[in-house]
Amino acid sequence: MSDFYTPAEEKDIQDLLGDMKDFLNKEYPDGNILRNFHPKMHGLLKGTLTIKPDIPEALRQGLFKATKSYETWIRLSNAPPKVQSDKPASGRGLAIKVLDVEGEMLEDDPIGVPTQNFLLTTSPILSAWNIRLYRKAIRAVLFGFWEQLRFAIHPKHWRSIYLTLKYSAKHENLLSQTYFSGGAFRFGPDLFVKFVLSPHDPSLGYTLDKEKSDSFLKEQLVEDCKKRIHAFTLSIQLHENEDRHPLGNTSKAWKADLIPLATLTLPIQEFDTPERNALGEKMEFSPWIGLADHAPVGGINRARRRVYKELAAFRNR
Repeated sequence: MSDFYTPAEEKDIQDLLGDMKDFLNKEYPDGNILRNFHPKMHGLLKGTLTIKPDIPEALRQGLFKATKSYETWIRLSNAPPKVQSDKPASGRGLAIKVLDVEGEMLEDDPIGVPTQNFLLTTSPILSAWNIRLYRKAIRAVLFGFWEQLRFAIHPKHWRSIYLTLKYSAKHENLLSQTYFSGGAFRFGPDLFVKFVLSPHDPSLGYTLDKEKSDSFLKEQLVEDCKKRIHAFTLSIQLHENEDRHPLGNTSKAWKADLIPLATLTLPIQEFDTPERNALGEKMEFSPWIGLADHAPVGGINRARRRVYKELAAFRNR
């Protein structure tokens, strides 16, 4: 796999992995290591992904070739590397693991069945758009004020800082947010896309009859999932030209119509149990666990392949 990277990329990835492992060792000295990012899990939910019957023939690729339903796991989380209150502005994550998919796989899933993973956040972009910037930005996020100051004084980093702040927000309810893949992906042999997950009820807010706690997003999610079914639409944005839809520069949001391909349904459920929480902590998610028809593209996705795989092994050793 190392010949997939230039020597400069390889050095940046090795430095990045070293920084992230150092952070985890310091943050979790007892050895009970959580994820480097998205460590605060709100819940691991069960769901069903149903492929729509009216997809245009040219878009019947990979997971979306046939009209059928798949069982899924859905992990919701906060993005920052330290477990903290839900109240400040932040990014949120929603990762989908579609079970028992058919086709050529990029990587096997440790759970033992072939899966297609979608890693989505509330930001339509990834603010670090190359591996060198990614390494520097991660170090600034992990190691506090002086590293952040060192990162911030360089004008070449200002756009990344601006975009991070722009797309960080306060959220009232995880089930009313739109989630984005950030990076681009293959869609069969000839097409490239980004994925967008849109809520069926974007008006949902905070409804609990008490003051917000530091874990109010999970408390709201628990209550909402007890009451009724919730759903999202999984859509794609098609890459048409490099100016409007850059494949490598993840800092530019695509201006493109949403083409709906599937419905993600969350049944009524109670998920906040010790067994489910333990499964959610152990479960691995990566954009590279999935079908070759949906292979990630671009430098940041190449970095994520190594980082996600090696850190999952480090965390679960």
